[in-house]
Amino acid sequence: MDFDAIDWNTLWQESNRSNKNKQSLTDTWDRRADKFSKRINRFVDGRDKLDKNDYVSKLLALIKVRPSWSILDIGCGPGTIAIPIAKKVKAVTALDVSSEMLKHLKINAINSGLNNIHAINSSWQDAFKNNLIAEHDVVIASRSLMSGDMKQAISNFNSIARQAVYLTLPIVHLPFDREVFTAIGRKGVKHAPYVYFYNLLYQMGVLANIEIIRSKVVVEFPDIQAAIDDLQWRTETFSSAELIKIGEYLGNMTIHRNGTSKISHKGYSKWALIWWRKKDQR
Repeated sequence: MDFDAIDWNTLWQESNRSNKNKQSLTDTWDRRADKFSKRINRFVDGRDKLDKNDYVSKLLALIKVRPSWSILDIGCGPGTIAIPIAKKVKAVTALDVSSEMLKHLKINAINSGLNNIHAINSSWQDAFKNNLIAEHDVVIASRSLMSGDMKQAISNFNSIARQAVYLTLPIVHLPFDREVFTAIGRKGVKHAPYVYFYNLLYQMGVLANIEIIRSKVVVEFPDIQAAIDDLQWRTETFSSAELIKIGEYLGNMTIHRNGTSKISHKGYSKWALIWWRKKDQR
């Protein structure tokens, strides 16, 4: 089969079609904003003070910026990437569909002494459609492009990036969730192979680079119900039988020490960082 005849964009969309559940709803991200913000407040210059997650520091080490540059952070959340990178560049535009995430971003920026972050409350699709975004030196989409029309995304990002584009796509995401789902016989979210995206880029004349980020992930919960609540928001409602199995599984994972107990899990996620410079076009 002729490589150029393969519709990599459609393959990507079909692979991700089953993932269009509660994750895509704005109100879901609004409800999670406070928890996400508490996580990023552990970071100092991209490094986790509690050494629980090194994704941010590893990604920032691979993104090349200059002090005079401007950055567009797509799906910025409460500032996980926008806050540390704003300390290195002239200006950051932080784009997110969740207004609650942006409220936390603004608070986190103030607490970090930053005044060079401009927030836009919109999806990336609407932002480009309505001309809400100007040119930036670098475009970043960290863990925020799980589905959708990637051909349109690439065209849009290329149209406004003066220097480079950096995107991360999941290979192994949420190892704790994956392990629990396997234990109860439920399939977790299956992400589209990142090579579909890479092949689409090549097909569109973009010579991209790939780096695999292996990130340490440690999750902790005060009790079984808190763990179940964290698992539930990403998937369909658990049945009574599944809840019993989850309770038994998490019970064996519970650590008892000094009169307290907690559930702790250590694992690794894997992300494909796909990036290209504007000059690397065929």
